[in-house]
Amino acid sequence: MYRIGLTGSIATGKSTVTNMLKELGAFVIDCDKTARDVVAPGTRGLAKIEAAFGKDAVAADGSMDRVYIGDLVFRDPGMKKRLENILFPLIFEALNEELLRLERESATPVVFLDMPLLYEVKYDSYVDEVWLVYVPFEVQLSRLMKRNDYTKEEALLRIHSQIPVDKKKALAQQVIDNSGTLEDTKEQVRSLWETLQTHL
Repeated sequence: MYRIGLTGSIATGKSTVTNMLKELGAFVIDCDKTARDVVAPGTRGLAKIEAAFGKDAVAADGSMDRVYIGDLVFRDPGMKKRLENILFPLIFEALNEELLRLERESATPVVFLDMPLLYEVKYDSYVDEVWLVYVPFEVQLSRLMKRNDYTKEEALLRIHSQIPVDKKKALAQQVIDNSGTLEDTKEQVRSLWETLQTHL
């Protein structure tokens, strides 16, 4: 089974491209969902989060308090590393189980792993190629401020917590430029998908 990592950076439009691929018939694993599942109420992942970050890390409804954790990790590299050391092994384990299941069932000849932090977690070595959704830094900053109603400082904190998008661009095998119109992006995705079909 051919594995493609689909990634981007915050506010580059990866979700838009993911939906386009699904419309074309692609099988996509949502790694953000996997990340949420491993810290769902009652999981060992959430227990580890609470042990590491205290009772405030768990919201009143029993789920992980993402706002609290987010405020901690975006401002403190040490806290960010602590969170990653808990989450990443759990996410890798869950993804590996899902991929093995798909291979056993011969469900699809190609699978996309929709993974925003693919390069940050060094998952690129586990996929056959990487497709990157790209916009220039200035566009990324503007979109993030507008989308989330962030100040420039808040947006920059989140952008700088990831590998710069231009560095990812140099590493990726395929780059989808999402700085133009929606139709421009759709045409790039369609072309890449059709080329992929000829090689499967």
